[in-house]
Amino acid sequence: MARKKKKKGGALTLILLIVPAALIVLPTTILFGIGMIPTIVAYVVDRDPDKSAPITVGGLNFCGCMPFAIDLWKHQHTIGAAAKVFADPLSWLVMYSAAAVGWGIYYGIPPMVAGLEVTRAEKRVEVLKQKKVALVQEWGPDVAGDYFDESGGMEPEAEMESA
Repeated sequence: MARKKKKKGGALTLILLIVPAALIVLPTTILFGIGMIPTIVAYVVDRDPDKSAPITVGGLNFCGCMPFAIDLWKHQHTIGAAAKVFADPLSWLVMYSAAAVGWGIYYGIPPMVAGLEVTRAEKRVEVLKQKKVALVQEWGPDVAGDYFDESGGMEPEAEMESA
């Protein structure tokens, strides 16, 4: 399988576009640069190639930073106004609490979904066993190929023959 060649100059083009734009909106850049530190940390510590931690944390962290950015855009778009945002502990609490909720989702949702799937699969197995027992009782043991006992498990002799 041929490997894809990395595009040369893509990063250079990106830097040439982003750096001037970041300098034009410097107060917003400072706000998001400092406010999105939990997302940067998530990107650095996440070993998953899909980078699901920074996506989860970053989305909520961005939402936590956005009200202050809008307030910055509405009133004064100056570095002093950005500094006032960081002087208020409530803004830190909102931005980083949103990121903490993202971390909670990142660590909490997969085990919860896995537990629900296991429970659902166990219920499905139980229903199938009950249907199998009902079929054996209605049609006789031949319908099950004589491999299953009344409880739905395999008979020891049948396991030995199939192995």
